[in-house]
Amino acid sequence: MRAVRARSLWALGVAAAAAYACAAFDGADALLEAHDGGGAGGDAAIEGIAGGGGFPSNGGSGGAPDGGGASSGGGGGTPSGGGGGGTPSGGGGTPSGGGGTPSGGGGTPSGGGGTPSGGGGTPSGGGGTPSGGGSGGTTPQCTTDATCSDGNWCNGDEKCQSGTCVAGSAPTSFTQCGTTCPATHYAASLSCSSSCGPPSGPRASCSPACGSSFAACGACPGGYYQSSTSCSTSCGSCGSSSGQRFTCSQVGGSSFAACQGCPSGYHASSTSCSTSCGSCGSSSGQRFTCSQSAGSSFTACAPCPSGYYESSTSCSTSCGSCGSSSGKRYTCSQIPSGGTFVMCSSVCPTGFHVSSQTTSVSCGSCGASSGTRVTCAPN
Repeated sequence: MRAVRARSLWALGVAAAAAYACAAFDGADALLEAHDGGGAGGDAAIEGIAGGGGFPSNGGSGGAPDGGGASSGGGGGTPSGGGGGGTPSGGGGTPSGGGGTPSGGGGTPSGGGGTPSGGGGTPSGGGGTPSGGGSGGTTPQCTTDATCSDGNWCNGDEKCQSGTCVAGSAPTSFTQCGTTCPATHYAASLSCSSSCGPPSGPRASCSPACGSSFAACGACPGGYYQSSTSCSTSCGSCGSSSGQRFTCSQVGGSSFAACQGCPSGYHASSTSCSTSCGSCGSSSGQRFTCSQSAGSSFTACAPCPSGYYESSTSCSTSCGSCGSSSGKRYTCSQIPSGGTFVMCSSVCPTGFHVSSQTTSVSCGSCGASSGTRVTCAPN
């Protein structure tokens, strides 16, 4: 009996050893499988913690949140692993999943545009620097009022405000005591007023001298000529019910007709008596054809303008007036820069002296057949 019991105990020991050896073999097999690539994940209730991909250097398939490998350490989860899942929230193992090393496909500071030099992110990227891509600052349009001026007083004085030219306000009309206005205005009308006494005095209504033509009392302002004259009650004053009124036209062109003389830069190429130039005391007045003073020589019904000398004179009907059918006519020649010349006068222009003098029929006039002629030489 004692021998039978001993044999039974021995049999039980052998069986236990065999069972332990089988379990150890199975565990080693599982360990080898885990090292070579890891399992595909276990049941969520049993293998939730250890499921899916095993060793740090291998990228197993990992488990879904409800499958093996879902909680922590899921497949491919090392810093260098390329596994596709297994972060604490699944789908990529480490906190920097999806290839998660610092040099991985987009997750680190140097990935896919994230660094200072990536894809436009740096100060010099894509227009981001002070000089890149932006429109930059603008150059001020002006720095002084003079920069903005267009030279036209009639549209107002332009101003420079904060680097930008701003249009000015057009000049306005006003009234003042007297019969004249400032150079920039003309007397549109005259009246007799107690405001300009005592007891009363002349008062002028002054308007800006702008536009191609206008009617003025007394005279035309600079830049305009008298194209016609008349006697008008609009230009009367305290001493008279009427006064001289002028139609003022802007100076320009090669020639024009004017009453009471030609403006600077023009000469009277002919004269006549015309009712267009009448006044309160006369129905007619002297009218001048004004031509631009240019070229080497021309004829004029008045002494030659500056820069020219009288090379000859004569009596001509082209230079008649209301009181006479004829008048003195001058041939004007340009003063040379050097050398001598002869002219109809007793004196020479500035820069020249009289080297000789004589009498010549070339210097005659309406009242005399001849006149004094001098030879002018440079000083």
